[in-house]
Amino acid sequence: MLQRYKSNYMKLTLTRIINGKLFNIAAFNLLWLGCVVGQNKFLWLITPILTLYLWFLISNKLTSFLSIALPATLGIFADMVLTLAGIFQFQNTFLIIPLWLVVLWIGFSSTLSQSLAFLGKNKWITAFAGAVAFPFNYGVGERLGAVSFGNTYLVSVLTMSLLWALLFPLCFYISEVMLKTTQQGDRNATA
Repeated sequence: MLQRYKSNYMKLTLTRIINGKLFNIAAFNLLWLGCVVGQNKFLWLITPILTLYLWFLISNKLTSFLSIALPATLGIFADMVLTLAGIFQFQNTFLIIPLWLVVLWIGFSSTLSQSLAFLGKNKWITAFAGAVAFPFNYGVGERLGAVSFGNTYLVSVLTMSLLWALLFPLCFYISEVMLKTTQQGDRNATA
């Protein structure tokens, strides 16, 4: 009896930790580091772990498939446009953008309904955060050799700032609408 209680307590504790916003942001930062520094080298390890984590979030109704897939698609599309426009240049990729960047966008989208959800509540703050955080992160990625800027640093940063000031609030909006739609569908199905 005591052993079963301990086992259930451990499962519950582990579930709470994995469900937590702190775990979500820490996991994303590790993902970012693995993808940006390791690029395609670590995808064999990162992709299954990310898949399990997303399955856990979706199965525990902390997020939904569409609240991850649609913002990720928007981010991937934006990076493809920036690449085709010559703002970004990637080495050793057979796609328009590298596969590690696609995986990174999928992982990032999990933060929208989790650790970064507070940010999406105010569209002006979200726009400002998008205008600052995305160019900063791509600047760090550029310094680490993951991406090169095809234009001057100033033109690249200003282009990203303008684009992400518009798209980051849209990512939150899409994620929120998809999560609410899924939750409403779940409530209707159980009623």
